[in-house]
Amino acid sequence: MPCGGCGQELILTKSAIELLEALGEYAFLPVGERDGRAFAVLPDGRRFESGLTALKLYGLVDVDPDLPLQGFDYDAMGKTDRRGSMALTKRGQDALEALSVQGAE
Repeated sequence: MPCGGCGQELILTKSAIELLEALGEYAFLPVGERDGRAFAVLPDGRRFESGLTALKLYGLVDVDPDLPLQGFDYDAMGKTDRRGSMALTKRGQDALEALSVQGAE
């Protein structure tokens, strides 16, 4: 997917694109960490680990592993070492816009 405005091409997996699109819909998503590995959970229960890692590496999301979302049932995630949240960065918002306009190849 070409990044709008930055002149670079981002290579994202289907999982990373699904997570990016979910952040466009929900703005904030819960994040858990177990054994040093962070994962995101969508409201429908789907879990994303590698997709979250890719979005973090590209600077598309900001993850705060110690800032939980109020009102979210983190117990439903199972045993977690840390409970936090994530949101799109400006670059992530730009990538999401480019994805909606240009689509993914």
